[in-house]
Amino acid sequence: MDVREAQKIAGLSRLSLTEAELTRMAGQLTAILGYFQKLSEVPTDGVAPASHPADMRSPLRPDVAAPFVTKDPLVQLSRGAEGELYRVPRVLE
Repeated sequence: MDVREAQKIAGLSRLSLTEAELTRMAGQLTAILGYFQKLSEVPTDGVAPASHPADMRSPLRPDVAAPFVTKDPLVQLSRGAEGELYRVPRVLE
């Protein structure tokens, strides 16, 4: 990659770089693109795609059916209960 291409990329990225920084950036981008070229040469036939590089397991507990808590004890604990309903302050006039 030459300095003109690096300058174009810097402009698209809204970066203001000096000539020395553009020269260094051009070299770094060339190295990065070379690395991707090497990766494209790696044979991947028969390799299943991975969604994550590490074999991850869910740290959460398993989803197990459990009895549902009825609302009666919860309504009784409420200060503003009326029968089976919760009383809340009026929001609209």
